[in-house]
Amino acid sequence: MEAFEKRVKTILQKHFPDATVDIETARPSKKVGGLVAWQGFAGIEQIKRQGRLWKVLKRELTAEEQLRITAILTVTPQEREVCQEA
Repeated sequence: MEAFEKRVKTILQKHFPDATVDIETARPSKKVGGLVAWQGFAGIEQIKRQGRLWKVLKRELTAEEQLRITAILTVTPQEREVCQEA
């Protein structure tokens, strides 16, 4: 796992306890993206989930590092299961 991938994953795991965090590098852009499946997102609108995610990323990463992130989906574990079944 690339160092930046690992760093983003560690940050997200720290701020979203017990979440499943999948982060990978998108080729050829070398930007990272992925998914955070966390029970704490239950009952929260997607825009608020993203706001919470980005609040953490903005606090923990430099502006330059933030530009290395493409998209990180925010779902509940149940929503993740439905996506995997489709």
